[in-house]
Amino acid sequence: MFEFLRSYIIYLALLSGSIGLISMHKLPGKKAKFLVILIWFSVLIELVGYYFTYLTGLLNYYVYNFYMFVSFSAYILLLRSLLLKISYRLTAVYFLILFIVSFFLNIMYFKEDTNRSFTYSFAIGVLLVLILSCLYLVEIFNSDKILNFKRSVFFWYILGILVFHVPFTPFMLAINWFLIKQDDSIFSLVLFILNFLAHSCYIIGFLWSEKKYNY
Repeated sequence: MFEFLRSYIIYLALLSGSIGLISMHKLPGKKAKFLVILIWFSVLIELVGYYFTYLTGLLNYYVYNFYMFVSFSAYILLLRSLLLKISYRLTAVYFLILFIVSFFLNIMYFKEDTNRSFTYSFAIGVLLVLILSCLYLVEIFNSDKILNFKRSVFFWYILGILVFHVPFTPFMLAINWFLIKQDDSIFSLVLFILNFLAHSCYIIGFLWSEKKYNY
């Protein structure tokens, strides 16, 4: 019933990516512009994933596992660049190494059939990003930035990441661990709603943020 919603996700990314391009004048540094690049990268992945299945007839887990690896690595590096304490920044480096190791262990574990969802690596990535995000928020709330944190595009982008990944993780684990039959209609509906919420956060960030808070 809701399977068609899956195909509309790319339009959400196109909308937020386009607004990001329009808002480039408020994104002064490479770090801020990097957010727009990540959104357009997700657009590219959606297109490649669609045509991969269309042309090969195979499931496109190869494409989305690659996207997971790149995106979570990017999220961790982004959070590292936003953190101020040396100990927090070092923690981000250790987390990046841990995620990379977990990803390649996942490949080795499924070496006979790597065209499947790397659920465990995804869950580990979400946990690591969640911890770093909490450290980022703690720094904000313990500094003068708390007065204008809503004017920072980084706050809204990280909120968007969490809004999508934190609820989606138990959904994926439930399917994987408890062998719940995946209903494509429900899966597409959940995926669309979470993407809608995430891209709404990105759009608010681009529109509401101010240049002086986006460094």
